[in-house]
Amino acid sequence: MRFFSLPVFVLLALLLGPQLAPAQTGASTSGLVRDARTQRPLAYASVFLANTTYGTTTDSTGHFVLDGVPAGQYEFTVSHVGYELYKQVLDLPAAAPLTLALRPVAVSLEEVTVRPTKNRPADFQRFVRQFLGNSTLAQQCRIENPQQVVVSYDKAANELTALAPRNLQVINQALGYRIIYHDFSFKIDYRANRVVFVAAPLFEALPSASPKQQRHWEENRRRAYAGSLPHFLRSVRENRLVQEGFLVRRLVLAPSSEQLQQQLTQASDSLVAVFAAGPGVTARVYKQPVSAAQICRVQANPPRTLLRFADALQVTYQNEQPDPVYTAYTSLAAGRAQVDVSASRVAGSRSSAPLGQAAARPAALEVSELRLLGPEALILPTGNLRNPLSVQVDGYWAFEKVGEALPLDYAPGLTNQP
Repeated sequence: MRFFSLPVFVLLALLLGPQLAPAQTGASTSGLVRDARTQRPLAYASVFLANTTYGTTTDSTGHFVLDGVPAGQYEFTVSHVGYELYKQVLDLPAAAPLTLALRPVAVSLEEVTVRPTKNRPADFQRFVRQFLGNSTLAQQCRIENPQQVVVSYDKAANELTALAPRNLQVINQALGYRIIYHDFSFKIDYRANRVVFVAAPLFEALPSASPKQQRHWEENRRRAYAGSLPHFLRSVRENRLVQEGFLVRRLVLAPSSEQLQQQLTQASDSLVAVFAAGPGVTARVYKQPVSAAQICRVQANPPRTLLRFADALQVTYQNEQPDPVYTAYTSLAAGRAQVDVSASRVAGSRSSAPLGQAAARPAALEVSELRLLGPEALILPTGNLRNPLSVQVDGYWAFEKVGEALPLDYAPGLTNQP
């Protein structure tokens, strides 16, 4: 396989994202970081709001000031070598200066990172492909500190895991960010066809070499955002699915039966398209689009929007063409198998054509699948989820990985974005 290494569903958990209004003017939050045992101040600790560009370090006396943070709810995070990662959900700006206490780790960092052998190159490359991705943007990403990553494969469990005891740093030259992932944990479960990684990331904007490069980054950021899961969730929350270019249909996956297989040739005259979705699985896509109101529940007091729907959703983004890498792979897979491209369960690539359309030609649309892992999932104003592990994605959204990652304080359509 040229571009992807395994069939996989992707669950991306970046801890709790901020609940903020992106257009608000920011305020300052200050405080002190100290050792929970000795009470002494901790100098040069990293203080940041997870999943955003808001971050700073403590001074020599342990004090910090975070400027320009819009009012909202954040996961306040503090990292320091030799201490457990501090995480607390806070409403900012705080009414008074914060005092944050970090607990020393029970085992020294040196003991954690010492291993008898280096990473196996094949295992490390499998991790890199599934973590960074294979997209055009991902090809301009690199892990800046690979020596800090511990990769291991458990043959009995058929799982590949990667940990970064200090942090994992990614340079994305396509979008102009350095991303520092604290508390990084990554796992590929080959039996369940699932990738899960959990981290507390801080985004830092790279300095641009010229105005032309800055414009290039801003355009790439807009393209990365367009059609993404945060874009979709924000569109649901604002009841703007059609205006933003999304076509949403109900999707039902079920074990194949002889009766359903016979319907494959009769689907064009029905309200339901039926097509093969892999060995022993039949997918039914209802042709009637669903609205935002049909897939969410809105509360008035307090105002909240929650995803709520049965089965799964097929989400087609109609306002741009897929990444050429994705198109090339799905075309190649369809040519080899001579089946509907939706049967290509490779790196989350099952639904590359809506409504079971044949894929003898390259995929012309970005088609994804979304399913809930619980009864509901709370959507925050930024277009992220309160609990990222409350949903599972497949298709184009699973193809897009770290190469397309944006901070949650990114607001499309505005100039001078972080």
